[in-house]
Amino acid sequence: MLLAATAYGHGNISKLPDSVQILQYKMKLYMNAEDIDSRNNLAMAYYRTNQLEEAKKQLDYIIKKDAINFDALDGMGIVLLKMGRDHEAIKWLNKAVVINQQDVMVHVHLAVYYKKMRMADKADKEMAKAESLVADPEKLKDLDKEIEIMSGLQ
Repeated sequence: MLLAATAYGHGNISKLPDSVQILQYKMKLYMNAEDIDSRNNLAMAYYRTNQLEEAKKQLDYIIKKDAINFDALDGMGIVLLKMGRDHEAIKWLNKAVVINQQDVMVHVHLAVYYKKMRMADKADKEMAKAESLVADPEKLKDLDKEIEIMSGLQ
């Protein structure tokens, strides 16, 4: 069980397909290239469509402008995880969790990393932390959506 925040929760301005969202975010960035939220949302739409180099490029831009942008740090972690660059990914996820220890998704992403590294105890601990941060039991369903998005990693 995982919660959707970085991959699922970051971005997703509409119920439209990610390919259409990519166009929406690009249009927003055409009008305001410094719109960090739109850039992060674009990166996550790229992530969800497996355009990982494009996602990384957007996140690199954000991090150069704002080295402590939680969403970009967490997003970079999951993008690098999906790229198979696990040792780099954990560095970004660790930076993100230092900034916001109360974010459900960063703990989910750490759990995915630890599961991938076959560190079951650490994975279970991170998942338990993520679940403990979910106030609304209905929101636990979102964890399954995140697992689905990140299923290629496990």
